[in-house]
Amino acid sequence: MPQMIETTGTFNFRDFGGYTTSTGRQIKSNLLLRCGSPDLIETDEARSLQETFSIRSIIDLRHPDELRPTRGALVPLVDNRYHLSVIDDSQSMKSNTAALDVAYGIGQSGPRYFSLLERGEAMWREVVSVILNPDSYPILAHCTAGKDRTGLTAALLLDLLGVDADTIAEDYALSSQSADRLYDYLIEGGRELEGTRQEAIERMLTPRKYMDDFLSLLYENYGDAEAYVKKLGFTEADINDIRQFLLQ
Repeated sequence: MPQMIETTGTFNFRDFGGYTTSTGRQIKSNLLLRCGSPDLIETDEARSLQETFSIRSIIDLRHPDELRPTRGALVPLVDNRYHLSVIDDSQSMKSNTAALDVAYGIGQSGPRYFSLLERGEAMWREVVSVILNPDSYPILAHCTAGKDRTGLTAALLLDLLGVDADTIAEDYALSSQSADRLYDYLIEGGRELEGTRQEAIERMLTPRKYMDDFLSLLYENYGDAEAYVKKLGFTEADINDIRQFLLQ
């Protein structure tokens, strides 16, 4: 299973290639990258990461309210940058969160994740358009924490490529390893978090049940990620092209 890539200016940085599909093929490594917000990456580390991975595209899934004054030193080194908020940016982040809390309870969950897929369909179409284009790679996808919206993006692509649900859920659960650093990042950015440090960190964990429940809803409502992607308007040929590009 792919492991964390050690960084100092961000967290939850990892390659989510390397997995084996149900047909025995393997997803190529060093093409699918994910992390938390990269805005604290400094010049030397940015150069090192770019020398290692040659990132061609960044997908930034954050809501405008989450953006910081600086983008960090990595972002300007990447040719293609897409700011695609899958949370409604016509309303404030606070309003979005309050509405989701009323509908699904406070905190992340499978149903809450699935609602993002349904409510943000137009923006997911844009996200999928980038990840189905071989010219986009290597891709770095991120949100603020690199675990929720980024986790959904990873789950959709892994399922599309034929990785089994158990492996996808375990991949999602790896984000718990970065909860301490996520807490520090949010506090340093001026975010006020309820409760003690440990209580806040516990709310940031990613138990695999959240992904198990999300995938159950995906399969129940669409059959699989391929059917959802086709609903967005993409074709069998689009999907086969990216499979041929990413699988070995």
